[in-house]
Amino acid sequence: MKIIIPLLGGFGKAGGWRVLSQLANYWMKSGAEVVFLAHKSTEKPYFPTAAEIIYYTNDGVLDTVSESGYPFPKLGALSLRRSLKKALNRMEADVVLATHSFTAGPVRKSAIRAKKFYYVQAYEPDFYYKNSLKEKIYKIISRKSYGLGLKTIVNAPMYLDFNEIKTDMYVFPGLDLDNFKGWPKKKGTKFILGTIGRLEEYKGTSYVVEAFRELRKEFGVDIELHMAFGDQSLAGEEGIVLITPQGDAELAEYYNSLDIYLCAGTIQLEAVHYPVIESMACQVPVITTGYLPADHTNAWMVPVKNSSAIAEKVRQVLKEDVIPKTEKAHEDIQIFKWENVSSKMLEYFKNR
Repeated sequence: MKIIIPLLGGFGKAGGWRVLSQLANYWMKSGAEVVFLAHKSTEKPYFPTAAEIIYYTNDGVLDTVSESGYPFPKLGALSLRRSLKKALNRMEADVVLATHSFTAGPVRKSAIRAKKFYYVQAYEPDFYYKNSLKEKIYKIISRKSYGLGLKTIVNAPMYLDFNEIKTDMYVFPGLDLDNFKGWPKKKGTKFILGTIGRLEEYKGTSYVVEAFRELRKEFGVDIELHMAFGDQSLAGEEGIVLITPQGDAELAEYYNSLDIYLCAGTIQLEAVHYPVIESMACQVPVITTGYLPADHTNAWMVPVKNSSAIAEKVRQVLKEDVIPKTEKAHEDIQIFKWENVSSKMLEYFKNR
């Protein structure tokens, strides 16, 4: 079976890119041939993959090498969709897998003779919330992508019947449980809170920061907030430490350095959020607004957009025996093993 995964541009560093790289790796272990189709300007993938990478030019011509500095077309993503369609027309495969709203259209309209699937890792229109013409156009494109007639696979049950998305297939994102695992915890002189420091409104980072500021007034230098991939606008604030892990091994090390992980996301709370399951795999107590598989048996739940509730929950966790919940969390994340999720999607490719 030959599988093509077309990309609008190149590879990124967010969790969704890890999913694609790892799915490709595990499919290849199962005997499939996997090809990423990426723009000619693409740099080396942040998350390693054994899959072949074929590049396309702005004219949709296929190439075997990338070129640093190769220009994007004037209209950017909108023009690249045409380039990608032309490139797909020149290829052969058994399966083509769209993984973003901007690749769904080119896959659907291309002339390639293959089964055409669409792996939906989130409801994208929610991410285009700014009041600009560009974001309004992107929101329209993303909404329309779910009605193109592709065989849709979502990454959590909540999306099976969600707004414009209608399907009966879901495959969880996977997790490397050989890397993300608990280490012996050392009792330090400071109590370390952690979060991912991206500032998009829906990430809820501002509520974590406000909660920390409240706790800092109470506990002083004995408490710190360590922000992975934290925005530089927060650099220099007392008690906040910005950390940039390089790769999954350092990311696992980061989680294991924490006493509590805080997640304050505000949307799509029944989806899977990588920092939550990664923290659970490392047996770190998790305070969160939601996200699978978090519930009151394996995490400490708080309402959205409520920094005071986060601060109060930290105080509560400080007084509790956290082991029962962290052990339950570790049991609950076993469903995300890569072997399981990759084989499930292959079955969909073969039988749908």
